[in-house]
Amino acid sequence: MKTKIAASIALTLLAGSTFAAPTFYGEIDASIDYLPEDNRSGFSDKDVVEVSSNSSFIGLKGDEKLTDRLSAVYAIEWSISADGDSTDLGVRNRFVGLKDAQLGILKVGAHDTPLKQLSSSVDTFNNYVANKADVTGIMTGENRISNAVIYESPAIALPTGTIKVNALLASGEDSGIAKGNGSSKTAGRGLGDAWSASVVYDSPVIVAGIAYDKAITSNFLGRGFVNATAPEVAGGSLLAAANTIRAIGRVNLDGGLALKALYQTSEVEETKNADISPTDLVAQANWLAAIRNIDDAQGWLLGAEYNLPTAKAWTVKAQYSQNTTSFKNATADLEAKQIFVGADYAFNKQVKAYGYAGYLTLEQGSNETKQPVVGTGLEYKF
Repeated sequence: MKTKIAASIALTLLAGSTFAAPTFYGEIDASIDYLPEDNRSGFSDKDVVEVSSNSSFIGLKGDEKLTDRLSAVYAIEWSISADGDSTDLGVRNRFVGLKDAQLGILKVGAHDTPLKQLSSSVDTFNNYVANKADVTGIMTGENRISNAVIYESPAIALPTGTIKVNALLASGEDSGIAKGNGSSKTAGRGLGDAWSASVVYDSPVIVAGIAYDKAITSNFLGRGFVNATAPEVAGGSLLAAANTIRAIGRVNLDGGLALKALYQTSEVEETKNADISPTDLVAQANWLAAIRNIDDAQGWLLGAEYNLPTAKAWTVKAQYSQNTTSFKNATADLEAKQIFVGADYAFNKQVKAYGYAGYLTLEQGSNETKQPVVGTGLEYKF
């Protein structure tokens, strides 16, 4: 009886309360990719066809009005495996915060850095081939950070467009840098030992931005979408706290043509707040030797999209990107180059089919690994 009374009271309170229902949203993107293996001498080559999940996710978000100016905001996203190859519910952006109509938004949680957010305006092949064919595959700076406080300014109106300022302060919480399931940890104890900030100008014709990362966990040895089990140039993963500056620009011309560019440079942050998590002394020593041998990494991108004026559902596009990681102790530079061409067909705002072909080259000294890819996919947003 007491249980029934308690349930009745709870239902009555819920029925009498007013709150904004959360919005359920997400994206499912899957492709079929042909990725032949080209292995070094002594190993056999083979044809490979893979089904890829390309940044598929689900999420909940909400905005609860508190006063005329102030709202509570929240969002939580989980990655999902459209091809079933990996575990669902990996970490994506999630936060709770307050939004003031005049002062901006303050969030607490895990979030893409402002520097990473810049690439969405210019990376034409973002998320392709299981997220390995975009700038994430070969460049530093594409990071989501845990334990962060984020500020997003309101849009500042100018005669021809708007300016926005974004900033992220991270706390390492007395741990070393580490790559997690969708989100990375920075090092240090204090809030702001690692940080990221950006300034973006946005107008119908021009988008331009500049951003800086300080001691943000990044990978300096990306291998792109190389599929070989024994490539001549392996690439791989070498995490370090990176200081990165990135600049982007996009010009939307009359007639449906958009031109895009990105340039960035990164170096390793060498402070007591930039250690890795493993406590094994041998692992620490090997890692320190590897990152201290890095001189810098420089990457750039040029791309174009053309929405056909006489067939608005069709968009053709092309992109070239390159990244060079230089070393100090007579180690040959690691150079990654990738070129892509493709076409999209938009059935509507939610559903898009696409096809593409690409080529990646990794070079280090006299060694060279080449990786072609041809694929087609379907994207559904809800």
